[in-house]
Amino acid sequence: MNTSSASPTSQTTQASTPGSRNAEPALKAPAGVLDVVAGVVLFAAFGLYGWYAWQLPGPMNPNGIGVGEFPLIIAVTSLVAVALMLAVGVVKCVRRSAHPVVTTCRPLSVVLAALVLLAIGAYLDRLGPLIGVAVISALTMLAAGERRPMQIIAVSLGLSLGLYAVFVLALGVSFS
Repeated sequence: MNTSSASPTSQTTQASTPGSRNAEPALKAPAGVLDVVAGVVLFAAFGLYGWYAWQLPGPMNPNGIGVGEFPLIIAVTSLVAVALMLAVGVVKCVRRSAHPVVTTCRPLSVVLAALVLLAIGAYLDRLGPLIGVAVISALTMLAAGERRPMQIIAVSLGLSLGLYAVFVLALGVSFS
């Protein structure tokens, strides 16, 4: 008898265990409505990003890619993807079929992680890339629910030192 996939705990015991994900607050919404709301927010954000990318200077070499082209490419492709997601969400809302409900566990942690990621743009220049990446990756892991200190320290330092090795040692980019 193969018992490698057998679980020692039954489904009813797993569902009723204190501290499990079922005990945490959850945000429930129909999938179509969630697609439309997220699509409108993302469309506005990437539209603003595209507008700022459009304001960047063009290339000095007419055949090259300047400072503004790469962010503009990201903005346009993101806007197309968000427009497709928004269209699918509108179709889901208009259709008369049953709407599947999407459940998001730990919505506060998701919002905190998003705010930490927004802090990258605000404080990375002041902290410097090595310290900034280490601190922000540790805060993102904490906001996402990681609580093992060695895991947080190892990943954040490894990520920071890995970026240093790639950009400074391998590519010769100066962080000063």
